[in-house]
Amino acid sequence: MSKSNPSIHSNRYGLDRYIPEPIKKEVRQKCGFGCVICGSIIYTYHHFNPPFEDAREHNPKKITLLCGSCHTKATKNLLSNDTIKTATQNPKCMEEGLSHFKLDVGDLFPTVFLGNSTFIGNPTIIRAYGKQLFMIEPPEQTGSPFRISASFYNQRGKETCRIIQNEWQGLASNWDITCTGNQITIRHAPREIVFRMQSYPPNKLVVDRLNMFYKGYRIIIEDDGQTSIYLPDGLLWFRFNGASLIGNNAVIVID
Repeated sequence: MSKSNPSIHSNRYGLDRYIPEPIKKEVRQKCGFGCVICGSIIYTYHHFNPPFEDAREHNPKKITLLCGSCHTKATKNLLSNDTIKTATQNPKCMEEGLSHFKLDVGDLFPTVFLGNSTFIGNPTIIRAYGKQLFMIEPPEQTGSPFRISASFYNQRGKETCRIIQNEWQGLASNWDITCTGNQITIRHAPREIVFRMQSYPPNKLVVDRLNMFYKGYRIIIEDDGQTSIYLPDGLLWFRFNGASLIGNNAVIVID
C-alpha cells in the first residue's frame, strides 16, 4: 500500500486503525475507564499529539479516551491537543474516582434479569443487612422515569460499580472496565469477570455475569445462568434457575 493512498482502515503511514488489546487496556487504566474530559464511560480511543493520520505507532502515552461529543469537538478542531493532553494527565475519572453514564429508563416498571431469572415489578431485588443492594423506586412524578439503584462488589468485598437513581458509576480502582455497544464488563483479573450488564432502553436491564461478595455471602451468576447465593461457610443457601418472580416486595433478603 502506498503511503499516499491510505485505506479507510489505515493512515498514510500504513498504521492500522485497530489498536492491540494490551495497549487499549493500558489506555483504559490510565484514563480511569472513561472520557478524560467529562468522565463518560461511552468512549472512543483517540490519538493525539500526533493525531491518527500522522501517527506511526499506537503509543498508549499518546492515546486517550474521549466520549462521542468530546471526540467530535477534537476532530472538528473545537478541542485543542493541549486541552486533551492536560486532561489525559489528570483524567476526570481519576479525579472523581469513577466513570459514569445515565441509564435510559422509562415510565413503566423495569424488567430486570439476573442470569436466566426474570424479576418483574419487584421494588427490592436484593437487600442485605438492611442495605438495599438492588432496588427500583417509582417515578418522582407522573411521566418521569422509574429509578434504579444498586451496588455491586467483587470477590474481596470491595465495591466495583453502583447505580444511583439511574446513573451507572464504575469505580476507577477496578482492574479493568470495558464498554462495548450496550454492554459494560468489569474484570478483576484476566478472564475473571465480576460484573457484566446490558441495558435495553427503556425498560429492560440484564446482569448476566456476577461474582460478588457482601459481608461473607457470595452471590454468583453461574456460567449456565443460575443465580446462586452461598453462606459465609461456603454452603449453598438457595438458587434461582430460570425463575420468574413477579410483584414480590423483596426477593433476595440477607439478614
